[in-house]
Amino acid sequence: MADTILCRPATAKDLQQVQALWQQCFDDTPSFVQWYFSRYYRAEHTLGIFDDAALLASAQMIPYTIGVRDSQLDCAYIVGVDTAPQARHKGYAKKLLLACLEEQRRRKQPISLLMPFEGQFYYRYGWSFCYFHQRLLLQPQELRCVAREWGTIKQIDLFEAQAQLADIYARFAAPYHGAVIRTAQQWRLLLEDAALENTQCFLLEKDGAAQGYCLWTPLKGKIFIREMAWIQEQAKAGLLWFLQDVMPEQHQLWLELPQDDALVYQLAAVKDAVRLYPFLMARIVDVAQCLEQLSYPMLQAQLILSVSDCFASWNHHSFLLCLDGGTAKVQIVEAENMPEVHHVAITIEGLSQLVMGTRSAGQLQRQDLLQVENDSALQLLEQLWPLKSTYINEYY
Repeated sequence: MADTILCRPATAKDLQQVQALWQQCFDDTPSFVQWYFSRYYRAEHTLGIFDDAALLASAQMIPYTIGVRDSQLDCAYIVGVDTAPQARHKGYAKKLLLACLEEQRRRKQPISLLMPFEGQFYYRYGWSFCYFHQRLLLQPQELRCVAREWGTIKQIDLFEAQAQLADIYARFAAPYHGAVIRTAQQWRLLLEDAALENTQCFLLEKDGAAQGYCLWTPLKGKIFIREMAWIQEQAKAGLLWFLQDVMPEQHQLWLELPQDDALVYQLAAVKDAVRLYPFLMARIVDVAQCLEQLSYPMLQAQLILSVSDCFASWNHHSFLLCLDGGTAKVQIVEAENMPEVHHVAITIEGLSQLVMGTRSAGQLQRQDLLQVENDSALQLLEQLWPLKSTYINEYY
């Protein structure tokens, strides 16, 4: 019987089964599911475990491009990891995740992203949290110390505003690390999803030019600002002035802001309205592909990275990193052929966090995810992959 179990890419004929399993496993509204599988879903991005023709488990890999270390990296966002109730506790999710990494490697997508139902399940396979949000739930009067009347706000149709939103977002996200470089099609789909939740778009203008926006979604007793972006600090203050002024009575304001946003230092009175929210996990799919696609400082150096990866065996090696002119060449080296250069031992979790900018080399060393032979090696790591401010706001 076990010989009938097969992990393979989905085909167009599998759509009904993939959708039915999604509906069985996830608590999404019928309108969202209908939209997702008619507009967003693609069979070519889906893997399934089948018993003959019957689907037992599936996962999807949504392609994105993100900005990392002054380079643009292709990645995939793993979503919809689901298993039929009768097929659980048989290791199918683990098998699917490895198959996703193998397929990403084949497609040369060196970073894998996912939003976990719980971190513990994915830690064992090498994913770690690399993106955090500041989540604020507060009364609008808490904004009075920072809100300033500036520019003019108008409500605008979501789809009419797409070009202006895309321009503001690109400028807002540019300083951040790991942000998605959104295409016009991705913007269209994002706004279609927002429309399903009755989201309204408010655009801030100054002297006829768009300077900021907020996407406003009403919830029971709350107003969820699903995305807010601005070009300059005055525009941020103007958006907060608007939110403070027009919030319905007895409603709380729910904001999700970048981890380094300064609003937390400017609230009027409360001390418990903010928490750091683990938002998205990331993992290097292929060490050599990833490191060769990054940009580096203009220096000449060599470094051996001995990477431990108990899940993706192709990463469980010692790699010689040769840096010259802002680029790198990476090759596997055996113990008997290692040159006399700096030698670093690091876990795949540590390397992922280091490259993504989430943790510094010193922080990883203190957590025992990194071992270095001396301070010079640590300083080289800090020079190659300094700490960065990360931001992403994609939910799938």
